[in-house]
Amino acid sequence: MPVRTFAIVNQKGGCGKTTTSINVAAVYARRGFRTLLVDMDPQAHCAAGLGVPEEQIELSIGDALTATHDCTMEKDKYLWEITPNLHLAPSTMMLSALEAPGGALQNMSDKDRRLESLLQSWDKAFDRCVIDCPPNIGLLTYNSLRASTEALIPVETGFFSLRGARRQRKTIEALIARIGKPIDCRIIPSIHRPSPLART
Repeated sequence: MPVRTFAIVNQKGGCGKTTTSINVAAVYARRGFRTLLVDMDPQAHCAAGLGVPEEQIELSIGDALTATHDCTMEKDKYLWEITPNLHLAPSTMMLSALEAPGGALQNMSDKDRRLESLLQSWDKAFDRCVIDCPPNIGLLTYNSLRASTEALIPVETGFFSLRGARRQRKTIEALIARIGKPIDCRIIPSIHRPSPLART
């Protein structure tokens, strides 16, 4: 049975992608599912949110993407165990260089399938995977969506954010259509702030 894999995706920054990613992963881990959290955002906020010291990260998801994906690959070199059921594949700022023109990812023949290939090589170790995507539409986001079975779009519950939610969903669905793979797509509310005018 394939690993249920969620891409937490929205091209807008500050909408709660990382918070959603960490919490969805943590809930599955607490329920007993072997869960992998993959940080595909060069801002590397998952590590900070989970207390992983950036200066101690020797190998990141960028290194794993460009490595050889076969039985000789030692996944534990790339992962941090946060709890017994939760592992993190951390990011670093160097990840942005991979998708830049002339970057290592750009020069690979399967450049938009590297994360899918990586996760397939690790699928026996996990039941769930959550991918924190960058706040843009680029090669890292394409990799994330292609590797996923579902997409969750965090949207703030403020007036203007909700007005733009339909447009954001259409953008993600257009990307999914270009990939040509059936991926369930849902909007998930985030950053709810009760109105100060609301009755208590």
